[in-house]
Amino acid sequence: MSLFKTSRLLLPILMGLLAAPLYAQLPERFQNYPLATPGETGEFVAPMFNGWIRNDDRSVTMIFGFANRNRTGVIDVPLGPNNKLEPAEFQGAQPTHFPVYSRRGFVGIQERGAFAVTVPADMAGTEVVWTLTTSGNTWSIPGRATSPAYEMSAAEMASGSLKPAIRFNMDGPESVDPVGIYAEPKAVTVGEAVTLSAFMQDRGVRDQYAGNDTLYVPLGSFWVMHQGPAMPEIEDAEILGRVRARDYAGDLNTNEWTEVSTQVTFPEPGEYIIRLRVDNFVAPDSQFDNVCCWSNAYFPVTVSP
Repeated sequence: MSLFKTSRLLLPILMGLLAAPLYAQLPERFQNYPLATPGETGEFVAPMFNGWIRNDDRSVTMIFGFANRNRTGVIDVPLGPNNKLEPAEFQGAQPTHFPVYSRRGFVGIQERGAFAVTVPADMAGTEVVWTLTTSGNTWSIPGRATSPAYEMSAAEMASGSLKPAIRFNMDGPESVDPVGIYAEPKAVTVGEAVTLSAFMQDRGVRDQYAGNDTLYVPLGSFWVMHQGPAMPEIEDAEILGRVRARDYAGDLNTNEWTEVSTQVTFPEPGEYIIRLRVDNFVAPDSQFDNVCCWSNAYFPVTVSP
């Protein structure tokens, strides 16, 4: 046998001998997940800490998301020991429904800013820990306001973008961040469509930056089940830059309020929460990858048989 052929045979064997001890040194949880294509189902959901914001009153906003590693398998985990936030006073803000996402760019399978909590100033050093158990794996992610690498800003972006505003009525409270606001609960029956609506506004301050021809941009909307026992039917679940998908009656150089709505039909009785994300991703200085610029609102719905 030639030296060349012998080398070709020995190389895989040597690589295997070297790789085996290195593989054995990995923690067991990593040994179970080699670098391979994730499965259609049977994979876990990883909780993620997206970052923190220091507010004017010295309170801290902590923003969380998740990554569902399944290629098709949607996972639901009820609130409780397998899906909990600690300290317990923050329990209930997190989602129980984890869709599969396949986005371009850095975020990939991640859903960023699915929820956020505000830690009061006198608790600003407290860790908020999200623990999630799925597919036999338990992962805990701490939210903490200590690392500058995770600190984010609520101020305007490079060309004046700010997180949009959401209101349920023009005289009511306003959401301008991922913490969001909660609507008055609605009650419907199984199979009965309910209309959910809100008002949204682009808050950009682009007139302060040279070269901006359009002061305000059309906003996008994204509706998704946040909590609930069964997946509902959501009309027009996602519209990116509403002027691109339907007629827009507003003037793009005024920051008037625009109504956004959807109809939701529920297949099973139970307690549900639908999340509305309003974004300005069509702006040149805004993108989902950078956790900018969107706000959340939540709609509780009780469904009876």
